[in-house]
Order: sequence, then structure tokens, then C-alpha cells
Amino acid sequence: MRSQVNQFRARAVSLSRVFKDLFKARLVAMLPAAWFYRWLFADGEGGVNGAGQMVLADLRDFCHASDATIFDTDPLVMARREGRREVFVRIKNFLNLDEDAVQQLMELDDGE
Repeated sequence: MRSQVNQFRARAVSLSRVFKDLFKARLVAMLPAAWFYRWLFADGEGGVNGAGQMVLADLRDFCHASDATIFDTDPLVMARREGRREVFVRIKNFLNLDEDAVQQLMELDDGE
């Protein structure tokens, strides 16, 4: 009896994963990438939610977004910094943050 219940449960989980994957694939195809960034980071009031603030603060530092310049005498280092900065700017643009929210994000201490 118990093994039948476990088999039934395993089959139900398997089917639910198939339907979930189908739904995700269709949903992803219909929605722009910006929607997913806003879903992850936005608080619904034009700002960034708490978890999003921590993630963006970490990315801000990693991507050199708050540095005055990304210049380095080594062109490979400078190219890497520019690529990272471009990713941060892309996320910031997807979130459609106003200047005050961006300034607050740039001043946020990420706890390190």
C-alpha cells in the first residue's frame, strides 16, 4: 500500500514538473526580460525591495558602478570592469528607478 502511494506521489510530482516547465517556457516567451527583473527586485512602489537592495549593493561594488572611473593601465582589466558595469546599468535600466532611488542605492551600505 505504502509503495503504491509513493509511486502515485512520484508520478504526480513528475507531471507537475512537466506542466510547470511548459507554463514557464510559454510565459518566458511572452514577457520581456525587464518584467522578470522588476518581479525580482521591485517593491511595487517605484523602489527596490529589501533583498533586492542587498543584491544590488553587492553587484554595485562587484561591477564598479560606484567608482568614479573604471580606468586601469591594463586594457584587459579595464575591459572586464566595463563589462561588469554594463551589466549593472542594464539591471538599473530594467528597474526604471528614479534618480532618488538610484542615489539611495549607490549610498547603501551592503554590510561589508
